[in-house]
Amino acid sequence: MLNNEPDAAERTVSTHTYRGLGIDPGLAATGFAVIGCLKRGGDLCDWGAITTRAGSASHMRLQEIYSAVRGLIDQWRPDVIAVEDVYVLDRYPRAAIQLGEVKGVIALAAAEAHLEFMQVKPAEIKRALTGNGQAPKQQVHAAVQRTLGLTHRITPDHASDAAAIALMALSRTGHYTW
Repeated sequence: MLNNEPDAAERTVSTHTYRGLGIDPGLAATGFAVIGCLKRGGDLCDWGAITTRAGSASHMRLQEIYSAVRGLIDQWRPDVIAVEDVYVLDRYPRAAIQLGEVKGVIALAAAEAHLEFMQVKPAEIKRALTGNGQAPKQQVHAAVQRTLGLTHRITPDHASDAAAIALMALSRTGHYTW
C-alpha cells in the first residue's frame, strides 16, 4: 500500500532539470521522497511510505515494494535512485537479510528502468545536511525542511529520511547544493 501526502494524483511531472528518488528501505515501511531540481533549489514533488502487512509472506511484501517503486519510477521518471546504505546490529541477523532483500528489489527496479542507483551512508547524509555525522534524526529532519524551504514537517519519519537521501544523491551528482 502506498501512503503519500498530499494526494499524488493531483500532481503532475513538472519541468525539473533533474529528479531524484530517495528511498529509506524497510520491509514494514519503506519511505520515499521525490525531489526535483529547479534553477534555485529543490522541489519536494512527492513523499510517503510504502507499507506492507506484517502477516503477509515475505515474498509478497517484497513484490508490493517492488511494484510501488516501479509505479513511482513510471510516475516521476527520476534520473537517480538512492537508498540508505543500512547497517544492522550483529544481534539482529534476520533484519539484515530482510533489508538486503528490500534493497535488492529496489535495485532491480532501478536497473530495469536503466537508472543510476546509489547507496548513501547515514553518517554522510547527516554530515552533509547538519555538519555533524552523528546528528540526531530530529536535527536531520529540521535540516531537510529548511533546505527545501518547507513550512511543514515531512511525515512519516521514513519519508523525511528518504528526502534526506534524495538530497544527498542530488548533491553527489552535482545537481543540488545548499
